[in-house]
Amino acid sequence: MWIDSHAHLFDYTTGALRQIIEEASVSSVSTIVSTATNLENSKIVLSQCELFSQLFGTVGVSPFDVENLPEFWLEELATLSKCSGIIGIGEIGIDKTNPRYPSYQKQLDCFRHQLGLAKKMDLPVVIHSRGAEEDALEICLSEGIKRAVFHCFTGSLETAQKIISHDYFISFSGIITFKNARIREFVSSLPIKQLLIETDSPYLAPVPYRGQINKPSMVKLVGEELARLKNLDPELLQQQLEKNFKRLFLE
Repeated sequence: MWIDSHAHLFDYTTGALRQIIEEASVSSVSTIVSTATNLENSKIVLSQCELFSQLFGTVGVSPFDVENLPEFWLEELATLSKCSGIIGIGEIGIDKTNPRYPSYQKQLDCFRHQLGLAKKMDLPVVIHSRGAEEDALEICLSEGIKRAVFHCFTGSLETAQKIISHDYFISFSGIITFKNARIREFVSSLPIKQLLIETDSPYLAPVPYRGQINKPSMVKLVGEELARLKNLDPELLQQQLEKNFKRLFLE
């Protein structure tokens, strides 16, 4: 069975989410990680995990949501992180791709605070690092983070190798199905024991659904393309990805 290690499900009603989970099951997807981006939807993620056994959750404040945080936001996040079904802090990180995003210093401060929380709670972190992969890696190392996944990775081979050399994980999304994606050129050279797959739904639907609303059921297409690029049997890849997921989040 496939695992979608990163999906944004907090905007769905309970009924719609039930249908999404059923569709995922039909596509041989057994487990989905509902990933938060701010305090409010972290609470929704928690409630979703309480309702559906197929879901795990992560709670956190993304680099796009670091403005106007309440005074005790970190304490509130810590409380959420202790709840059943919550298996990580995320998505958190830094993003250098758009000057309209919150200031880089605010992103850094929020990122470091949450890394400290993850370390205190002994939880892995789910890293957003678009345009800032090297910086995010150095910060994780400086903060003594032991378990991390760089989600929706689009960086260079050199950076990927650095991340993996520190026993961190890299997660690939539907981007690996895009024929002009640079990462397709080096996926085959990365050790499978440090990889995960995700949809990042509702974004980045894989080919042939590119441009449409992405769903966790489509992680199967990501997995099948990864298997093809690495010349692996899809069933063997499933088994290894499940081991990787458990090693990062559940051990």
